[in-house]
Amino acid sequence: MSHFPAPPPVPPPPAFNQLHIRLPKPPPVPQSGPQGAYLIELAVYNGHPFKDHWAYFVRSHTDPEIGVKVHATGDVRNGFQLESKRSHDLRDTVDIPSKRIPLQWADGMYFDFRKMFNDGVPVIESKPVCGFEDSVYKIPAPGKSMNTVGDAVQPGKAIIQRDCQTWIVESADQLVADGIFAAHVAAYLHALKQ
Repeated sequence: MSHFPAPPPVPPPPAFNQLHIRLPKPPPVPQSGPQGAYLIELAVYNGHPFKDHWAYFVRSHTDPEIGVKVHATGDVRNGFQLESKRSHDLRDTVDIPSKRIPLQWADGMYFDFRKMFNDGVPVIESKPVCGFEDSVYKIPAPGKSMNTVGDAVQPGKAIIQRDCQTWIVESADQLVADGIFAAHVAAYLHALKQ
């Protein structure tokens, strides 16, 4: 009769407070920018348990809580559409970002205050009205990228899900190509994407 020693106990799982997820550092952005420039922020909306929703927020010169929210709205099952919420007041909505990350001051020549802010009247539009919007709207909204049980799918074909974060990252690359964003801003967004 042979006796084997008992196996060692299973190690405990790591404590969540001991896990450190290294997030990239946001780009350095001064409190105030050049005359006529607009501050572009990344508005992050908590998407728990799913990915966070991302949008650009172009701040008004007169009130940091009023701006233009430019984003891809929708979902991976039905697809997305591009939308600009003009004169969007963050105090008058239930749709408040959990984080606002300053990305860069962009030259005022890429913006049209009157058209972007619709003379102070809130409105939702899907047509670009200035150089900044022309640039980001060059990147189409993500289409449907999640299949349902009834969808016919070619076996072995990889499906790449595109969503609002994908659109922000791709449009940031376009902003760099058009000379509106610095390359380090797009690199930050690539690194931050969930």
